[in-house]
Amino acid sequence: MKPKRIFGVAVTFVLFALALILIIGIDTNWGNTTVKKLTLSTADGDVISAILYKPKTATPDNPAPAVMYAHGGNDMLEQGSAYAVELARRGYVVISWDYTGCHNSDIATGPSETAPSEAAGAPTMGAETVYNTLKTFNFIDQSKIVAMGHSMGGQYTMAFSINNQEAVNLQVNLGMNYYGSPKNEDYNFNFVCIIGDADESCLVRSNNDVASIFKVEQIRRIFFGDFKSEADKVPEIEIGKKYYTTSTNGNTYSRTVYMPDSCHAYYLVTNDAVQTVVYAVTSNIGLGLDAGVESYEDHGKISTVWQVKDIGFILMLAAAVAGMVVLANFLLDTQVFKGLKLSKTPTLGIEKSNWMHWVFFAVLVILPVALFRPGITASRSFLGINISKLWLLGGTNNSYISWQWTVSIGMIVVFLAYHFLWGRKHGGNLLNYGFRTADDGSFRIGYIGKAFLFGLLTVGCGYIIFSLISAYTKQGMHIATFMLSTINTNRTLCILMYFLFQIPYFLTSSLALKSIGVTETEDSTKGTLKSILIGTVCTVAGLLLLWLFFVLIVTQGKTVTNSTYFAQDRVYISTIAIFPLFIGMTIANALNITVSKKTNSIWAGLFTALLWGTWMLISCGGMAKYIY
Repeated sequence: MKPKRIFGVAVTFVLFALALILIIGIDTNWGNTTVKKLTLSTADGDVISAILYKPKTATPDNPAPAVMYAHGGNDMLEQGSAYAVELARRGYVVISWDYTGCHNSDIATGPSETAPSEAAGAPTMGAETVYNTLKTFNFIDQSKIVAMGHSMGGQYTMAFSINNQEAVNLQVNLGMNYYGSPKNEDYNFNFVCIIGDADESCLVRSNNDVASIFKVEQIRRIFFGDFKSEADKVPEIEIGKKYYTTSTNGNTYSRTVYMPDSCHAYYLVTNDAVQTVVYAVTSNIGLGLDAGVESYEDHGKISTVWQVKDIGFILMLAAAVAGMVVLANFLLDTQVFKGLKLSKTPTLGIEKSNWMHWVFFAVLVILPVALFRPGITASRSFLGINISKLWLLGGTNNSYISWQWTVSIGMIVVFLAYHFLWGRKHGGNLLNYGFRTADDGSFRIGYIGKAFLFGLLTVGCGYIIFSLISAYTKQGMHIATFMLSTINTNRTLCILMYFLFQIPYFLTSSLALKSIGVTETEDSTKGTLKSILIGTVCTVAGLLLLWLFFVLIVTQGKTVTNSTYFAQDRVYISTIAIFPLFIGMTIANALNITVSKKTNSIWAGLFTALLWGTWMLISCGGMAKYIY
């Protein structure tokens, strides 16, 4: 075996091992917490996927408080890791679940979790099923149940708390100011609302004044237990101050609001936000408050380890990618696949000394950004055609596809301009542009089949590595807003459809990149890395800058609505999604460019990128339907 290949295998193994050590180590508090994957069933027979963190201190003789955590919209249970590991370290049993229709939980077939009560005004989306399971555990202190939800998950857990007031000790809303029906006057539980000053969704809903959310009539009435006085007679709430009110059952409950740096989108979940959550729970329940923390002013002293698990997730992704690269290089040297490597074609990229090279380069950099907003807002109506019934997935995943389709139109225009201005004058034709299947120019269907098998094996290798880590850690991966998981069999049709949906983007972008000769660098590791860098700059790097600009104005300027670009049509939600789009498309383009450069053909790289992109898109998030 070649020394480079041995090194690649060794690197993959080290990444694999380190990912396991860090994820399992942090999750289990180095052996002091048991982590279990649970498969629950709703009253309608639908599956709810959950994960349980059980500290060893939780026993029948020493029952522990329990935290029910619901993730936000179009997300997965792994999103709650930041809170779960910290609370479990402090003696809390934590159960986090994929709410109904998300990730590995079934789309609801009945109303048991999806029919909102009049008082709650929202569905419970699996919370009832989770609580029914908690009631059977003999290591749970049933008098200390905490319901907590992030964003939309806060709506669902609030609905659960309103419906089960005799069971809930504390309700915690994260990044969400939802309090059930305005007509409801029963809040017989302790309540904490945590909204960050840079929570983009709340900035939009409050016209850049997040603190004003705590001035709305309903929350003031909840805090002071006053549902009779005129609205202007109900006092305002002081952030960080703990209030006590006598509720409708005659008992006294605490009410508090906090405003940390940010706690809404995961990439903005700061250490301050995690410390705030830990303080809110531990100070109310009375267990696990860090030494030296006497009040909220001391919450910065709370120790946290959650960011180390994020490093483990990064290594988990890196191990899968490294495995794909190693196998791709190995396969191309085997007897079966070495025929994929064709002879070099004429140099067709516009020379760097020619001004047109830099014009095309600039257009390729600007195009994905310029078409971002029109692309993501075309997920319902594309070129005037209603495409909403095409989607099997829910949420932002479809915005990715509509953006890809919009960019594809721009890319084909760029390619045609290049072809007629330069390409055909220098020997450019379909064969030389990468569509060859044989050196003699003949068309061989067997070559295309072998190229697809190559892509399947390459991405399959990454999938197997990822699956092995996932099996031992009992979860998928959640880095900021980038999510990846093994694919639930319910999503089988999605594999086919979203594979087909992505063909226009990867095909046209590969052709457009011919204009600047992305794959025409020297045949070396340095040359390949150079090609990947140029390809990334010309496809998604501009989007990353847009994302960074958005994060800057949100975190530093505490504003969203001052920018019409982000505020209207919920573009701010899709702008958050740029980060996972950047990661996923960078890996896809890197695989595409690397393989295409080695094979001098478009096919193997195209299939590899398509299969990776399909796995990335459909493994997580919400489902709209399983079949058409």
